[in-house]
Amino acid sequence: MNSFPEIRRNLFIGNTASSGAAIGSLYSSPEISENAIIGNASALRGGGIYSRDDVGAFIEGNLIVGNTCLERGGGVGFFDSSPVFVRNTVAGNSSRDGGGIYFATSASPIISSCTITANSADSSGAGIYCEVDCSPTIENTIVWGDEGDEVVFEPGASPVLTYCSVEGGWPGQGNIDADPLFVLAEKQDYRLLWLSPCIDSGHPDSLDPDGTRSDIGAEFFDQDDYLTLYLTPDTTEVAPGAELGVTYTAINRWAQPEPFWVLTEAVLPTGDTLGVMGPEAHTLPAAHAARVHVVHGMPPFAPTGWYEYSSKIGHPPATLYDEDRFRFQVTEPGDRPQGR
Repeated sequence: MNSFPEIRRNLFIGNTASSGAAIGSLYSSPEISENAIIGNASALRGGGIYSRDDVGAFIEGNLIVGNTCLERGGGVGFFDSSPVFVRNTVAGNSSRDGGGIYFATSASPIISSCTITANSADSSGAGIYCEVDCSPTIENTIVWGDEGDEVVFEPGASPVLTYCSVEGGWPGQGNIDADPLFVLAEKQDYRLLWLSPCIDSGHPDSLDPDGTRSDIGAEFFDQDDYLTLYLTPDTTEVAPGAELGVTYTAINRWAQPEPFWVLTEAVLPTGDTLGVMGPEAHTLPAAHAARVHVVHGMPPFAPTGWYEYSSKIGHPPATLYDEDRFRFQVTEPGDRPQGR
């Protein structure tokens, strides 16, 4: 209460509580950023995050996935709370009402540049549910592919939605009803493919880090990259002796074929770097995207712990077009993943 905590770069997984199974924020002004909030369960409010009577809370860049709540707000519940909620991905959560996000008791948060998708509700509001007297401001946000009503606002609520992509459409300046073209939604990769209608369709007065007009959604398409590389793992937890599958998506948005090389490495829990693939030479046709799935066998003696898998594309010896990386954990069967 009356505190200013910073909760940053943590993994919250498999926790349970009556409200806010991963993070419960009451009467405070927390900064909650860059956390992975996965598979938590609450009974009443906010399976992942429960924010009540918060003043000045700032919630940015979190992955809020696969959480559940029996009643209100599978991913997030805002109750009489007015945080700034920016560049968060809220996906695959479930609840009775408000599978993704639930607003109640005069909540008036600012929701900006978020992706809300693949959530479900037993009753109403698979993506967003908003009670009477709530007045959220939502912009540059994707609400798409949820299993039920995307957005439900009770009579008397006064939301403002602008420059959003809402499946089924929603009135408001700059709103669109168009498939965002996620990289691999079935594997929870909600980044944007080139030619997505969400690229450069956000509020014209806001810019992405690459200096272009803002995109709609939590992940912007970096137009500084000459070629674009995305890595999408099948899983981020694997046992020694098992297999790790990774999908490579490479995008050439230019009007000419582009040769490039690929180099992939892994950093082990010991800090040592291991070559995985390459360098290998390839060419992408003009205005083309290619997707390849590769499978790596983990040695039976692989040490447990966190690994970093990274790949670079470019032109030797010194030109780097793009790179991508992810972390995965090698665990013995039955072990619970630990914080990273």
